[in-house]
Amino acid sequence: MKEHIEEEQLEAYAMHLLAGDELASVEEHLLFCETCQDQLQAVERYVQALRGAAMRVRKEENEAPAVCGAFDRLRTLLRVPMPIWCGGMAMAVLFFVATSQRPQRPGTPVDVELQAVRGESTGTAPVGHALHLRLDSHGVEELPVWRIEIVDSGGSLAWAGSGTSSDAAITATVPRSFTPGTYYVRLLKDTADPVREYQLVVK
Repeated sequence: MKEHIEEEQLEAYAMHLLAGDELASVEEHLLFCETCQDQLQAVERYVQALRGAAMRVRKEENEAPAVCGAFDRLRTLLRVPMPIWCGGMAMAVLFFVATSQRPQRPGTPVDVELQAVRGESTGTAPVGHALHLRLDSHGVEELPVWRIEIVDSGGSLAWAGSGTSSDAAITATVPRSFTPGTYYVRLLKDTADPVREYQLVVK
């Protein structure tokens, strides 16, 4: 296969639309590629968000008669049956949710180096790009593989994956982009408490 699975193919896999050799090939690749595993998790979250939005729209449509009764005057002026307006509003809501929650295809990966100074570090990254992280590991136990999490300023998980040790640094590829803001890159071992935390500013 190619180096990584295309996003469209991951979406089809997440929605159980693949079969035969294509399905077998994708599943075999996912067994060994952590980058595609992480991307699949993001796609599955997107698919779940769409399903949740569709359920909310169906619920709104079921409740539409009571809600639409408040707009009888508008219906009379426009001479359009109310169910059409309700359906149109529901479709608008679905479109907004789908476009706002769909993961954006990240731009070319950029190198971001985070140096720890007295336990803290600040690095910057441009908006709209995937990241190649290089984390300073001086004073940190040498492990072949580290767990890495990126959380936003509110503590919500934005990405999770793994990194490998090499040349006094821990490297990791983050196959997604981030919106402007302050994030924290956490280096984790066995517990929920980070061994080290780096500050990352996206702008």
